[in-house]
Amino acid sequence: MTDNELYFFALLLPFNIAAETDEVKREFSEKYESVRALKSPAHITIIPPFFANNAFEKTIEDKVDTFSKSFAPFQINLNGFGEFNHKVIFVEVEKSNHLQFFYNSFTTFFSGLGFELTSMNKFFHPHVTVAFRDLTKENFDKAWPQFKNREFVNSFSASSIHLLKYKNEKWHPLKEFRFDGNC
Repeated sequence: MTDNELYFFALLLPFNIAAETDEVKREFSEKYESVRALKSPAHITIIPPFFANNAFEKTIEDKVDTFSKSFAPFQINLNGFGEFNHKVIFVEVEKSNHLQFFYNSFTTFFSGLGFELTSMNKFFHPHVTVAFRDLTKENFDKAWPQFKNREFVNSFSASSIHLLKYKNEKWHPLKEFRFDGNC
């Protein structure tokens, strides 16, 4: 057995908007037998899941905190639903220069800590997943016509990034790093 744990970095949605996306996830669970998205809080992935040992948490904490403090909060706009490869359905995040700049900066910073980024990081398509992995093709074909033109509009100020850890078959926020700067 390895002492490595599974982590990822994400922007978490505020409670009220997360509650709305959780309702959509529950709808997928009940109508389309897709429950996997319920295992993580509503989020926008910045660094996809990676393995690291327990010491990782303490060794990077101050570095990520210092990095995050150099950023000012920025606006995130959610607008409608999208899909990937007839397998994943998500709430669409509108592209913005602030979000792209933060993503580019954080992935460069993270690579500088000695972590190799996967091919998943090559193309940033910000989104909030509501159904994936266990969504069958048949259920995707039933669900997508119901969601492709469905309205979901909201916005919030991203004011921190979170480190999440996989434990007991669910993702849990482990540490919040606040944006306090004016970059």
